[in-house]
Amino acid sequence: MRTLAAWRSGPLAMPSFRLLTGGQFTSTIGDYCYAVALPWLVLSSHGGAILLGTVLACYGVPRMVLIPVGGVLADKVGPRTVMLIADAGRCVVVAAMAVLAARHTASLTALGPAAALIGAGEGLFIPASFSLMPSLLSEERLAAGNAISNAAVQAGSLLGPALGGALVATTRASTWAFVIDAASFAVSALTLALIPRRAAGCWRCCGSRGCCRSSCWSSSRRTWPAGG
Repeated sequence: MRTLAAWRSGPLAMPSFRLLTGGQFTSTIGDYCYAVALPWLVLSSHGGAILLGTVLACYGVPRMVLIPVGGVLADKVGPRTVMLIADAGRCVVVAAMAVLAARHTASLTALGPAAALIGAGEGLFIPASFSLMPSLLSEERLAAGNAISNAAVQAGSLLGPALGGALVATTRASTWAFVIDAASFAVSALTLALIPRRAAGCWRCCGSRGCCRSSCWSSSRRTWPAGG
């Protein structure tokens, strides 16, 4: 009974939060599959450590530079929109990398731009993801929601490398690991698209203290049937 009561009164009672958390969990699994697949693709194609380091730099630099830009865009157009576009874009790019892996193509001209686009998407996604959570939960549920979200990400970070490693070891290629990553971005984008605009749009009226977060949260709950 206590577990049921906690479910009904906690963050998991909110369908929008469940969608967001499920999408983050799935996306994290894909991210770690990518982390296994990329080095295998480069090194198994005799690319060498220099090529791998360069490709990783192509990923890391745009990611770092665009994090502040992602925060600004989240304020301008809404975090849900920024996250949705970032996930959709990365889905397409990683799918293209799966094609490169199937063809055993591991050149800087092919992997560098792809890694840069993925890093750019990550840089835009990160600050927006931090902004979206408070618009979905009331202040009383926010701490518990953050804890559940972090637990989901940690679980994904444990399952992802295991899945990616198993796929690479079984197929002796990185193609399917990239496919899983692309699919995870598609799932994450879908969960974001399913979050009602009213729930994700609370940020528009929450720019100052004493905002209508509680009323937005209440109207969001009415938008979805209790218990999903």
